[in-house]
Amino acid sequence: MSLLELVDILNDLTGKRSAIIFDDWRPSDQKVYVSDITKAKSELGWKVEVGPKEGIRKLEEWVGENKRNNIIFKA
Repeated sequence: MSLLELVDILNDLTGKRSAIIFDDWRPSDQKVYVSDITKAKSELGWKVEVGPKEGIRKLEEWVGENKRNNIIFKA
């Protein structure tokens, strides 16, 4: 999933639109990242049980609940 796909899902869930600004690449920017969960599957017997959209929805719900309960720390 790309960062833009994540932002689209969050926009849909929250009903809010994020302002996105594109700028030039910086020398230290990572252009592509792919997680490989093969080792977790083989050594831990772990498997994906929640898809990306459902996981993001659950995270958004958890953040909302815990924000109201003052559980999330403020910097």
